[in-house]
Amino acid sequence: MKKSPLTILLLVLVLAVLSLQFLGPDSWFGPGEPAPIEAVDPRDEALVVHDVAVRDLDGRVAWQGDVNLAPELARIAAGERDPHRNDGGVFQNREGLLPDRPRGHYREYVVRTPGISHAGPQRLVIGADGEVYYTSDHYRSFRRIR
Repeated sequence: MKKSPLTILLLVLVLAVLSLQFLGPDSWFGPGEPAPIEAVDPRDEALVVHDVAVRDLDGRVAWQGDVNLAPELARIAAGERDPHRNDGGVFQNREGLLPDRPRGHYREYVVRTPGISHAGPQRLVIGADGEVYYTSDHYRSFRRIR
């Protein structure tokens, strides 16, 4: 059975619309480009968040200690992505804890936690103006880093 070019084109268009529906506007392909990251000095003490308790899904402390964000910022600046689907995606600030900005202003990035096999609760949220926020509790609270 031979398919007509119109049928193939229609099928391609339907698949494109469905893929956008599943990827969603908050995926890596959301509006705008990620903000450029300032140069990262790995010795910058301002990039170390002291005495962080990271809790796993069950609420128990999975890891505790100082978190050095310099390696994650360097990864982001180099254009490298974490395999998690939301890494680099648009952060919508639904919680309203960050300053109100237009949609697409903020991007979120995964900060991996030692001992947790999944993405865990730590994230960096970076604004288009270069501001950097850190959360150790999956958006329940933020600390401004830059």
